[in-house]
Amino acid sequence: MSALDAGPGSDLHPLRPLPAPEPAFDRLAALAGRVLGSPIVLIALMDDGLFWFRSALGLDLTGLDPVRLFCEQVLGASEPLVVTDPHAHPSLRHSPLVTGTPFIHFYAGAPLRLPGGPVVGTLSVLDHQPRADFGEDDRRALQDLADTVVRELELGRALQATQQALHQQRRSEALKDAMLNAALDCVVTMDSRGRVLEWNAAAEQTFGYTRQEAAGRELAELIVPPDAREAHRRGLAHYLRTGQGPVLGRRIEVPALRRSGESFPCELAISAVDSGEEVLFTAHLRDLTERRAAEEARRDSHALLRAVVDTVPEAIFVKDRQERYVMINAAGAGLIGRPADEILGRSDHELFPEATALHSGRQDRLVLDTGQTAQYEVTDQLPDGRVRSFLSTKSAYHGAQGEVLGLIGSAIDLTDRKALAEQLERQNAQLAAHVQTRTQELEAAQLETLERLARAAEHRDEDTGEHVHRVAQAAAGIAAQLGLPGEQVKLIARAAPLHDVGKIGVPDAILLKPGRLTSEEFEMVKTHTTIGASLLNDSHSALMQAAQTIALTHHERWDGAGYPQGLMGEAIPLLGRIVAVADVFDALTSERPYKRAWTVEAAVAEIRAQAGRQFDPAVVAAFEAWLGAGRRALQAENSAKVAE
Repeated sequence: MSALDAGPGSDLHPLRPLPAPEPAFDRLAALAGRVLGSPIVLIALMDDGLFWFRSALGLDLTGLDPVRLFCEQVLGASEPLVVTDPHAHPSLRHSPLVTGTPFIHFYAGAPLRLPGGPVVGTLSVLDHQPRADFGEDDRRALQDLADTVVRELELGRALQATQQALHQQRRSEALKDAMLNAALDCVVTMDSRGRVLEWNAAAEQTFGYTRQEAAGRELAELIVPPDAREAHRRGLAHYLRTGQGPVLGRRIEVPALRRSGESFPCELAISAVDSGEEVLFTAHLRDLTERRAAEEARRDSHALLRAVVDTVPEAIFVKDRQERYVMINAAGAGLIGRPADEILGRSDHELFPEATALHSGRQDRLVLDTGQTAQYEVTDQLPDGRVRSFLSTKSAYHGAQGEVLGLIGSAIDLTDRKALAEQLERQNAQLAAHVQTRTQELEAAQLETLERLARAAEHRDEDTGEHVHRVAQAAAGIAAQLGLPGEQVKLIARAAPLHDVGKIGVPDAILLKPGRLTSEEFEMVKTHTTIGASLLNDSHSALMQAAQTIALTHHERWDGAGYPQGLMGEAIPLLGRIVAVADVFDALTSERPYKRAWTVEAAVAEIRAQAGRQFDPAVVAAFEAWLGAGRRALQAENSAKVAE
């Protein structure tokens, strides 16, 4: 094994040679020929059992093996080797180079030894004539020349490292510029004198100066209104003197100035970084002009909506999560018998008789807790003592993240109509309530069963406990990318956590074993698929059936080499194909007692390589699309955090 066999992790690997000669080594070979008076000089490196000749002076290398035989004599030597009579040498006397053309009668070679000891090749001199005069000075000269060859190798390695560092630096600069110019917000960096160092594309568009025009100029003169420039300069000086500043680490609104002289509202966040030589300041700025216009339009729209709502003859109202009124129209205020400003901020318990308030509160809580819409007829006593019947509708309204923020309600007076059909409506309401209650009870019982099974599996292995939730999230994301209906995506998300429930039947000694499993132990682990399927069998629930399918088939392979049934291709249920990819991805990127976690990039590359073998190619493509979308969302979130 040569020093170059150390592999990619070795410091020697950058010396891996090319088969073509190089001018520097040809010059060294020529020098060795002149110094040592030899017509044939070879500089050879060895890698993976092969010789690579950097230079061959005076010899045709068409027949490589005979030449290799000479070079091999030196690899194990600690000093130059001299063979004054190859015809008498036990290894060389039958060589075609000795017995035939070019009739070698002399050989001397020195090992090419890197600092630290590894030998990577040889410097050899050969002659057609005997060389009995090759003395100690010649040996030292040969070794000195060999050391010069090694230094040339190391110089090449250093040059390569320098080129790589320069390439990486240019790449980092390009990446930084790309990130700055991709930002939607203005990103501006200034030095401790307040002069512009960085000015991204968004800043060019917002303020009207190109990057070249802004660079080196004082930031205050470019974008700070004249009446605020001195305050800006004092604040900069104060921070440099004390390390404190009231605007750093905060998001504030300030006036800014365009090149045209137009002043506009701007959101500003500043961070300071000590580069070691000086303090640099990076500002993230956002033009609020459109936002302010939108807010004004929203106020106008709200006023119009209010006017429209107040013309509706039915009561319309909005309540928050604490059941307090935050809006009520004129008709609603008239039913309560108070001005709207006396109603806002109060609950029904403060405005209606207790019985009326209790009934309304129950409906409110149903809507607020479940997000469902409640529409019901009710006969209630009003604050003035009248008893009236209403058709009441209450619907939840949601925030940007889907959370319930409150409810919107309306009440239509049905007193006259109610008198005609009260009995029928009461029966229908009772039936609907009963069906709703039974449905909720059945769903709750089913969900409790699933949760108990999931907890039973999770408690076997702390890693698996988190693993099942991540697998569920990934499986749902893949299903969504495949275009499955929303209900099917939710079903997979709820069923996927049970994919390894069968590990309940695998002994702890095997499940938690830190080393490699024996074939018998692996066969025991494989039974978790059939154990899980048995636990989830014989259910009419779509959720339980989906969980059973996943538990049984998520270790099947697209090429039919999986277990337990050896299914192939689309014979494997789609649920199993989806969870197979999600399961392997999380297993690869998670640390286990028997392995370290892979990087996301390495795991994705492995899964992509297994498409068409272990995994359904369409599912792999959907997985990569989901992962890419998640990374973009994370980058957007990180960008937003930086802006804050």
